[in-house]
Amino acid sequence: MISLKRHLSWGLIISLVALLTLQWAIVTYAINKLTEDQLVERLQREGESLLAGTEFDASGQLLLDAKHVSAVYQRPFSGHYYVIFSGKQRHTSRSLWDVDLAIQPLTTGAHTKRYINGPEQQPLLVVVHGYQKQQGVITIAVAENLATLKAGVMRFQILYAVVSLLGLFALLAIQRLVVLNALRPLQQIKDNIAKLTSGEESQINNNGPQEVAPLIEEMNRLLIAVQHKSRRSRESLGNLAHALKTKLTLLNQAAERPEMEMLPEIRNDIYRTTTSISHTIEHELKRARLLGDTHPARRVDLKAEIAQLVHTLRQIYQAKAVNIMWEITPDARFHGDREDLLEILGNLLDNACKWCRSSVSLTISGSNTTIFVIEDDGPGCAEHELNLLTRRGFRADESIPGSGLGLAIAHDIVDSYGAHLSFGRSAALGGLRVEIRFNAHEG
Repeated sequence: MISLKRHLSWGLIISLVALLTLQWAIVTYAINKLTEDQLVERLQREGESLLAGTEFDASGQLLLDAKHVSAVYQRPFSGHYYVIFSGKQRHTSRSLWDVDLAIQPLTTGAHTKRYINGPEQQPLLVVVHGYQKQQGVITIAVAENLATLKAGVMRFQILYAVVSLLGLFALLAIQRLVVLNALRPLQQIKDNIAKLTSGEESQINNNGPQEVAPLIEEMNRLLIAVQHKSRRSRESLGNLAHALKTKLTLLNQAAERPEMEMLPEIRNDIYRTTTSISHTIEHELKRARLLGDTHPARRVDLKAEIAQLVHTLRQIYQAKAVNIMWEITPDARFHGDREDLLEILGNLLDNACKWCRSSVSLTISGSNTTIFVIEDDGPGCAEHELNLLTRRGFRADESIPGSGLGLAIAHDIVDSYGAHLSFGRSAALGGLRVEIRFNAHEG
């Protein structure tokens, strides 16, 4: 499942990284271009100053006035160099020492820019111009070492990169806060839905973002519709059950007529059939009730309900003097319908009291996984019959009265919660052991 927070975060991170990288590249290019243009312009002025100091004498000899030559060109390997030539005549700066620059002559008005390695492998920018003076063509090349300039630009790039990274981290922190703040209403909606599941709320509060408000409205409308349909279904089932029970009563009354005494087999068949139909109706009504409650996950007061149920069972089996022991751990919780819980435990404990010799035990434990364990000291059940106990109408021993529906009803209710019902032999009491496991989202 795609995380909206992760999707937004990665989208913003990629966008910010791309934007800052592009910005860094553009600024770096602009700085390089600006410094290079300024350097070229300065070298052009240096060339024009040297041009002003050159002249041809009467014999056509190219001369250079030292007053127009800066002292920087006198220091060996200073990083500032020039070459002036006309025809075969050539003047080089003293800073070149005995090294020459490979410069080709240009025609009048031509100019070029080159990057070459100079003395001591210095990276040089060379600006070359061709001039016309006193009927002679002069080529002047002025060069400067780029090492210092490149080092300065590199320092700027590193500083700018560090500032950009700090800015990126600050923007990422801000955008994370923005995303978390924007998604906080969704977390509130999630919590509200959890309360809806636990039965604390009947509707979802419509206090989320405007974009999800229509979804919440539709969900609330659907909840209302389900509640209305469920209530109508329960009422219809109740009416149907009442009508069927009325007809069954009439059949039993017909079987009790004096003329039916001559037909005992038919009378017994009628009694068995009406009893079976009545049990089926009760069974299906209990199953329908599970679907009828649209908010079944309310928290149940286990101690109060179990105490009342045990008291009732002790009264029912007073003649048998059943010792019903029960224990509930402090962290035990059950979120569900109270009637469902009483139906489950009522059937299981009644079955245990019915089959036990003298003792029945109920233990409820766990928090995330709530576990109900019911044990008795009765004869138990054969291992090959354990899987048949929840089959409708199955009875392990026909000598004890019962309909065979109690465990089946309990199984149906447990199954409706997605919980697990299992049977085995009790290690403590020796009889039947019944265990029900409700996960956190189930009970």
